[in-house]
Amino acid sequence: MDFDFSDDQQLLMTSFEGLLERFRDPPHGQHGYVAYSTELQAEIEQNGYLELLGQEGFGLLEGALMVEAAAHCPVSVELAGSLLAGPLLGGAPAPVAVAWGIGKPVRYLPHARTVCVIQGNEVWYGTVTPEIIRPLHGAPAYPLAVLEAMPADARQLSVGDAAAARCRALVGIAAEAAGLMRGALDNTVQYVKERQQFGQPLGNFQGIQHRLAESAQLVRASKWMAFRAAYADDLQQASLACLYAQEAMRKVVNDCHQFSGAMGLTLEFPLHLWTYRLKVLQGEAGGKGAQARQLAELVWPD
Repeated sequence: MDFDFSDDQQLLMTSFEGLLERFRDPPHGQHGYVAYSTELQAEIEQNGYLELLGQEGFGLLEGALMVEAAAHCPVSVELAGSLLAGPLLGGAPAPVAVAWGIGKPVRYLPHARTVCVIQGNEVWYGTVTPEIIRPLHGAPAYPLAVLEAMPADARQLSVGDAAAARCRALVGIAAEAAGLMRGALDNTVQYVKERQQFGQPLGNFQGIQHRLAESAQLVRASKWMAFRAAYADDLQQASLACLYAQEAMRKVVNDCHQFSGAMGLTLEFPLHLWTYRLKVLQGEAGGKGAQARQLAELVWPD
């Protein structure tokens, strides 16, 4: 099952995909664990994409479409926090890092100008300064830093805006995870088409075809659940989408690395540029256990 874009969505995504085109090819040769692109980050901001939700006719769904598309690239950029949660933060400057508490590693925090701190039902935001963060050097997947204290200028969101920020943060995780799984799977499918074994491509073997077809179904389901949650702008749907994605990525990561063989474990092969990010997202917002508990509380409040 699939859906067509509206005319406005088609125009938006054609433009955004055009911007991403130069960043689609993985780097050649040995490269590091983190492929954060300051160039792409700057171009997204300079071209006005971060103001999308403030334009008439566009909303959270269109933002989720962009987050998923960007995550499909082998390089990473901070988009979900700035694009989805950012409009709730009173004009705070991007990039926006989303922290799920104090004293924990936070994605993109070393490059962020604003941090949005989610602590239970309370949400605070403020300016990132060097004295409140501790960068983690050599960490895989994302630029990471530990948020060691609340910003000096921290402001608390209202109850309604705090609930909306939590919902949008979960939608961002689900959409980013869907794009990462799609990127990892596309890379693996291309590999098994080219890798020869017993005189034929690995992709000709039915066992591999069946396993990758199952992973493809999980990726598509994750994507549409993230988009549904964005369209509904509903915390229950967002918790469900995040829970599903954090469970699905376990199989997708396992299958992609298994069928890439020993090559998939090297720095020359780009698979880790997607799967390492997925492993970080697997524990984001407390992981699938936290999403399951929150979902149960929303479905059965009594």
